[in-house]
Amino acid sequence: MKDWLENIQKTLAGKLTLAFVGLISLVMLGMTLTLIFTVGYGSTLAWAVGMSSLAMLLASATFYAFVTRITEPLRDLTDFAQQTNLKRLAVRLDVRSGDELEILARALNRMMQRLDASMKRIQQLAFVDTITELPNRDRFRQETDEAAKSNAVNNLVGAVISIDVDKFIRVQETLGQIAGEELLGLVAERLSAAVRASDRIVRLQTCIARPALLARTGISEFAVLIPDIDDPTQAGRFAQLVAAGLRQHFELGGHRIVLGACAGIAIFPQDGETGEEVLRSAELALSHARNGGRNRSVFFTRKMNQRALEKLVLENEIRAGIEQGQFMAYFQPKVDLGTGRIHGCEALVRWNHPTQGMVSPTKFIAAAEETGLIAPLGDYIMRDAAKKAAGWLRRGIALRVAVNVSAMQFNDDNFTAKVQNILAETGLPASLFELEITESIAMSNPDRVIRLLEPLRNKGVRIAIDDFGTGHSNLAALTRMPFDVFKIDQSFIRALGKDRSAPAMIETIIAMAGGLNYETVAEGVESQEQAAFLKKRGATLGQGYLFGSPMSADAFEAHARNWAARADGMAPTQLPDGLRRPS
Repeated sequence: MKDWLENIQKTLAGKLTLAFVGLISLVMLGMTLTLIFTVGYGSTLAWAVGMSSLAMLLASATFYAFVTRITEPLRDLTDFAQQTNLKRLAVRLDVRSGDELEILARALNRMMQRLDASMKRIQQLAFVDTITELPNRDRFRQETDEAAKSNAVNNLVGAVISIDVDKFIRVQETLGQIAGEELLGLVAERLSAAVRASDRIVRLQTCIARPALLARTGISEFAVLIPDIDDPTQAGRFAQLVAAGLRQHFELGGHRIVLGACAGIAIFPQDGETGEEVLRSAELALSHARNGGRNRSVFFTRKMNQRALEKLVLENEIRAGIEQGQFMAYFQPKVDLGTGRIHGCEALVRWNHPTQGMVSPTKFIAAAEETGLIAPLGDYIMRDAAKKAAGWLRRGIALRVAVNVSAMQFNDDNFTAKVQNILAETGLPASLFELEITESIAMSNPDRVIRLLEPLRNKGVRIAIDDFGTGHSNLAALTRMPFDVFKIDQSFIRALGKDRSAPAMIETIIAMAGGLNYETVAEGVESQEQAAFLKKRGATLGQGYLFGSPMSADAFEAHARNWAARADGMAPTQLPDGLRRPS
């Protein structure tokens, strides 16, 4: 009885009925009092009270049934709201009241149907790669995580193969974004077929019960999950079978495209207990496979993790070094081969590490390039070199300083403005500043070179093409680009006396530079014989340990003053004694 009363009080129908009963009770109380005062205490009163009570009970029951019928759709709406609050989007209302509530129910059903479809679409977009329609990285990580947990319980071994498609980025840059996406679709189809075929072969040879899963995990990277294998060597054979599917050419827009693939393999649970750990291990192995050449498969080892940790520590130290001013420009002199006098210098980066002392660039330049820190580092050295050269100028030494420009720096559309701001901030005249652009950068996008460098050259900045002769220059493009200097790569200088073709190559470069009215700088000059050969062939400047090793700004200033003093009165073919290969 108590529960029934509580239920009556909680429902809308019950509350309305209680209100009705209260109203009827008040009416009956009034009627009873009226009878008492008008008729008196007799049988008529008892009969009237009894009949009134019976009428009240019948009226209440009828009212409750009527209100319940009316409020039943409202109760359904309440249940509906509770179900949707629990994210049960498939629930629907079945209201047939023929009034506004039925119209409302239909509208809510349509809304939930659309919301359910939208959520399913969002779910698909969240876990499916839109270009290849393969599972994406998040879905692959979840599947790998579930497989790893299952294998841990059942004492099974699984594998993840991370695959990188060789030359895809180059194809996309050449043919464009749309062609790149089309090629990705073709690659996905080829890989899917290879995975299915490889899966069948391996499953026939082993006790594998669960099929492999292919996903796209990066721009040109795919991954394969093999839930269980008998031994790790099967994962290696699987990777070879899958990679072999990419070695046949693709036809794309009339172009015949040949790709390749590298693979990194991680075994779980030994190489990771979660999906993220296993995938990271496979990608570390893939990075080592790429560094070793094309079409290689490499298994993950613990040493890779140690090297990755060391690389991360080095990256953080480089970033902190830039922020704290630990890097500095060192300067190597360039000597006029005709007069024997110092003509200028090249700024080279050095790192004064707080615990390791002076660190060689060979130990950090590659890491800076891989992590993208080469751009801020290059900007820092550019500013430092200009600042030091401006200081020399104020002290009476006017020497042109050259700085190297990395590909990442040059990819910045604000590069021109950045150089102009550095010159304005340091007060260095544009005529004493030189930018060295590698031949590969220059030839990769000649129009960009012209657009970014021509305004600087017009203001007096000199532009040099570095490592000339090591790439594949387009001579037609070269003649219209804003260069002033050819730097002859040191490999040609070192080959003098060893390679019979080296003199001819050097003479050709010097002749070409002369025809275009360019200066030439020969790098890596280490002997008097090399300097004499270059001077005789008409090279303009020489740079190398014969004239001085890279040195700090103060040491270079002293070196330049000493060199100038000893060079006075010297014959053009001579070099100052006592100033060769200074420390």
